[in-house]
Amino acid sequence: MKVISELLQAEGGVLVRNAHRSIQTQLDYCLRKGRLRTLLPGVYAAPDPSWETRVLAASEFRPTCVITGAAAARLLWWPECPITVVTAAVRHGVKAPTAGYVWERRVIPDELVIDRARLRIASPAVSILDLIPTLGGAVIDEGLRRKAVDLATLRRALRVMPHRPHNRLRWQLLEDSRDEPWSDAERRAHRLLRDAGITGWYANHRIGAGEFSYTVDMVFLEQRLVIEIDGWKYHRSRHAFTSDRWRYARLAAAGWTVLPFAATAIEDDPEAFVALVAEALRGR
Repeated sequence: MKVISELLQAEGGVLVRNAHRSIQTQLDYCLRKGRLRTLLPGVYAAPDPSWETRVLAASEFRPTCVITGAAAARLLWWPECPITVVTAAVRHGVKAPTAGYVWERRVIPDELVIDRARLRIASPAVSILDLIPTLGGAVIDEGLRRKAVDLATLRRALRVMPHRPHNRLRWQLLEDSRDEPWSDAERRAHRLLRDAGITGWYANHRIGAGEFSYTVDMVFLEQRLVIEIDGWKYHRSRHAFTSDRWRYARLAAAGWTVLPFAATAIEDDPEAFVALVAEALRGR
């Protein structure tokens, strides 16, 4: 029906029954015909709603809720974050069945909530901490690489949300992230070098190469030794391959020694990785 379609478009894809008492007969008709579907009790959308529509429906259903987890990450800093359900923090439990939603009874401090239009969204630090139990250290790496947070902000957020399940794991991974890796492979490389007593390096540090400058994965400044860890995800295209060759050539011409490793090599042969770095340092 035209009126329903126009209302859906005007209201962001979500219709709340109590806000449209004059057309409840039309709403019921559209529900019976499959032109609308119930996302939450009294909250309707088109038959195949996007995740953004589901988020808005949660806010209409519980206006004081805070969108958390993957949905918060997608809204604020990680558009590609994998999402299966919409999670939200509420002060009081939700008893009605709500497929596709997880309602957590918890209070998120106001300083960690971002208001955007009709939504209350958990800050990047909170969404990262929320996702650690499912994504592990990779979500920390993603947040650091995208500059959505820094470690100090993550630690502060964790301190004001004590006694949550998995907090021990969160603290352990934040400690493991102290050199700010941007990928799982970098995280493992940092750990391997620390465990081997190899120190004095900087992670994701910008260095000069003539008129150019590059952020390198790891660098020993005094020894002018660079370690690059290349994963398939960001280095598989022709453009990335060519760009990497120019990058390494310019660094070498400027007097830097570059040790390029495949990300899989760090996992497959960690002893060889450590030995090669140690050998290169001895030769400096």
